[in-house]
Amino acid sequence: MKSADARTLEVLTQGNANPFSIQANLALTDQVPDDLRLLHYTRSTVPAQYLPYFAYYHPKIGNIHLDGLPEVMQREMQYVIWRIVQGGGRVPCASMGLLLRELAETSRRLKAAGLPCESLTDRTPSAWRKELSTTWAKRTRELPNPSTLRTMAGSLDRAAKLLWFAYDDGPWWRREVWSLDLDPGIPRERDVPPRGHAIHWHEVTPLWLRRGGMFYVKTALERRELAWATASQRQHSIKVFGEFLVERNVDTPLLADAAEGRRALMLDFLSEKAFKTKTGGKREQSGIGMMAAAVRGLYEFMVDQGDDAARDTGDGRWAELTPEYLRLIRPGDLPRKKRKEPLDETRLYSDHTMSQIALRTPLLGLPGAEGGVGDPQAMRILLLLIATGRRASEICMLDANPLIPVPGVDQPGSERIAKLRYQQTKIQGAPETIFIDSEAIEVIAEQQRWLKDHLERNLITEPPQYLFIRNHNNLHSRRPYSSQVFRRQLQKLVALADIRDENDKPLKLTKTHNFRHTKATSLLNAGVPLHVVQRYLGHTSPEMTMHYAQTLDATAKAEFLKYRKLTSDATKPNLAAEDLYDLMALDARTDRVLPNGWCTLPPAQTCGKGNACLTCDLFVTDERFLGVHEGELVALDTLIEKRQEAHKERTGEPMSENHVWLTLRRREKRALEGIIESIKDPGSSTGPVSAAGTTARVASDIQRAPRQVTG
Repeated sequence: MKSADARTLEVLTQGNANPFSIQANLALTDQVPDDLRLLHYTRSTVPAQYLPYFAYYHPKIGNIHLDGLPEVMQREMQYVIWRIVQGGGRVPCASMGLLLRELAETSRRLKAAGLPCESLTDRTPSAWRKELSTTWAKRTRELPNPSTLRTMAGSLDRAAKLLWFAYDDGPWWRREVWSLDLDPGIPRERDVPPRGHAIHWHEVTPLWLRRGGMFYVKTALERRELAWATASQRQHSIKVFGEFLVERNVDTPLLADAAEGRRALMLDFLSEKAFKTKTGGKREQSGIGMMAAAVRGLYEFMVDQGDDAARDTGDGRWAELTPEYLRLIRPGDLPRKKRKEPLDETRLYSDHTMSQIALRTPLLGLPGAEGGVGDPQAMRILLLLIATGRRASEICMLDANPLIPVPGVDQPGSERIAKLRYQQTKIQGAPETIFIDSEAIEVIAEQQRWLKDHLERNLITEPPQYLFIRNHNNLHSRRPYSSQVFRRQLQKLVALADIRDENDKPLKLTKTHNFRHTKATSLLNAGVPLHVVQRYLGHTSPEMTMHYAQTLDATAKAEFLKYRKLTSDATKPNLAAEDLYDLMALDARTDRVLPNGWCTLPPAQTCGKGNACLTCDLFVTDERFLGVHEGELVALDTLIEKRQEAHKERTGEPMSENHVWLTLRRREKRALEGIIESIKDPGSSTGPVSAAGTTARVASDIQRAPRQVTG
């Protein structure tokens, strides 16, 4: 199987002229530091500050020698070595030394035969591999074994790829492989780390669509209208559109001669190609919208910029587009948006699960010799994930100094808080700061101390860009910790600590977005206002946050239906629990929620019972309020005693048992005693208690304070 470097080179070299020039070759040397322009890269000749970038581990082939190569190739390999060092990687001394030894001998053989052999770009990597095999066979009388050939080929492909991009001085967007890693000319936003997925335009057919798509996406990147991730999505959508056009034998940007034909073509695309995945399954609605946005965006751009596109792509047909092409895809052509379903509650971690995770999180940081995973960075990423509810990618890409002090909160006795600045990776224009508490602040401070020690141990003097850094091939600490690596570490933690959920199943901790769902729901459950939660989550609209709020209604209903309901006479209500919930509409009628139960009075009616809910046949309660009712009974006894004493002091006579106030209080007491007895002993039966009428009281009084029995 060919390496990614080999596949990229095939695309770059296919049908393209060799970009080599002697001027460009001489310019390569200017980019290499003076103290790294060596002919022999050994442990004694490489400057001390660069030694960590050289992997000397082979006992026989540990040094790199360039003196046997032609001068042009010497400059090329010096540049390749510098680019590896510059990128924070390690120069593979064993494979590189082996390759250069064979290249030197092969160059001498080719030169003696009068064949070109000055530059690595004189041949494709596959042609060089054949020549290297021939040289090996002439010397040893046998072909190199596949392992040896693969070892040399890996370093050869890497070197050839770096040189191709170095020599090619044409516009970056004309290359059919766009790589952030290899081409500094590509516009990029700060949220994208240096290493990103390459965009392979050679996959797009037909050719006119490929060139037009490249010009469209290139312009959008330069104008900062598209992020790199979105540019990759646009390329994929244009690729799918191209496959559809090839199937329909459409070979013109005009698509069809008449407007009716163009509309029919686009409707077929949306219903046939855009709806289906590669495996034949049905594409999600968001995927269909992405396809439509790419094709619509391409043609809207070309209607406006057709002349420029015709000039730069060499296809004059782009200039023939008329404003009619602005309506190729209309709003009604796309499927209607489905109402967003409430969040699946299985994606929320319970308190039990969260406590299990928190208890075992330190295992991530413990060394392997002590029974841990040996990744303290992953441990602190998980702690911040739990504390903040940010996306895993946002935590991994935090700046090295992400905290913004909050003035006025550092006074003695005040809670320590700060603003955390993160890189919004999903929603453009959304907030990028949140408040965090002292616990999260200390986690960040601990990671900063670890980062400082790490840089000092590796003799790195450059200030790091990220708080969490990649562990391998990152000697400059310019690459952030990978969220994919973090998920793999979480898998190790679950296996090591045997973390299980309430159903005794291994926890799927790799679904890191569940921490975000859990944090959002816990904030709403705690009564945090919706607009505050919206700002905390980085949402641009309350509708996005309501996705979590809808979960609360489902939770409330499930909790309501879980327990047996009792009325004021300690019997079951006439209505089923489901009907009770719907009647009260608890998600909208919080005025029906009482400190000790719920009121089931139909919303269209008003209450005339005053504060005598306990003697009202529309009142229901359950065992969750047993403690409340027992407290009410004690408070009622105390109130009766105080009122009787006050009555005697005022009138000189004890309060009679038929006193109107005492009669109502006795009824409430009998109701409470019956409710408490029925909750404690579900098998007992208590006789009905008639309702008492008192003066009316508005619902706002019920909401204002916990239920108290008053006169």
